[in-house]
Amino acid sequence: MKKENRKLFLQIKGLSKEFRQGKDRILAVSDLNLEIEKGEIFGLVGESGCGKSTLGQMLVHLLEPTSGEIFLEGENVTRLSKKQFRELCRRMQIIFQNPYSSIDTGKTIGWLLEEPLKIHKLGANQAERRERILQLLKAVGLEESCLERWPDELSGGQRQRVAIALALILEPDFVVCDEPVSALDVSVQAQVLNLLLELREALGLTYLFISHDLHVVSYLSDRIGVMYLGSLVELGESAALSSPPQHPYTKALFSAALAAE
Repeated sequence: MKKENRKLFLQIKGLSKEFRQGKDRILAVSDLNLEIEKGEIFGLVGESGCGKSTLGQMLVHLLEPTSGEIFLEGENVTRLSKKQFRELCRRMQIIFQNPYSSIDTGKTIGWLLEEPLKIHKLGANQAERRERILQLLKAVGLEESCLERWPDELSGGQRQRVAIALALILEPDFVVCDEPVSALDVSVQAQVLNLLLELREALGLTYLFISHDLHVVSYLSDRIGVMYLGSLVELGESAALSSPPQHPYTKALFSAALAAE
């Protein structure tokens, strides 16, 4: 993304999330500040349990922050009324890690894609909704015949394409991609990553891309943030973050990535 085209889209101020387990308190995200620009892919990398998925779920309101604020294009969207939340759902969506657990296997693909349109009253009639669905299926690389199929009849790669379609059916402008390729075969991962890149360009999307895999994040992202023990410990342009990394954890990530090559 060219620097002259940059515009602040999402702003996170002092965001924290605390969980309770009996008498214990676990701080999953600690006083985190972050700005994401419109149209960019911001990569968030860190080991399992560092708080990156918790952050992503707070941004799309699946979890409520313990403290802090979230601003979308200057508007505070941290705590919303039911009506405001309904509108925000259209703008902010999430793609989960595992396509085998994130999709309802008791419904056909056609039903799954049409239901959000009905709920949000998008499309004047069934024919208009179907046309919208068919256009989206084509965009994610699936055949029309998928509409009559059940999730269990699809491959992992096809399921994840359905998951992407479900995230995009309401035409959001911000999508959290939470480890969207980690459950897929290596041969399929590149196809899905390239699809996400194509959709970003075609639909003008902004992504928060979450992963533990530094190679994947570096391939996809404009900028990268490194998360460690609930905090953002380093941030920089994707191409420049490695020259050289400053935080000890970032150095360890790059060393592990080099050793795996």
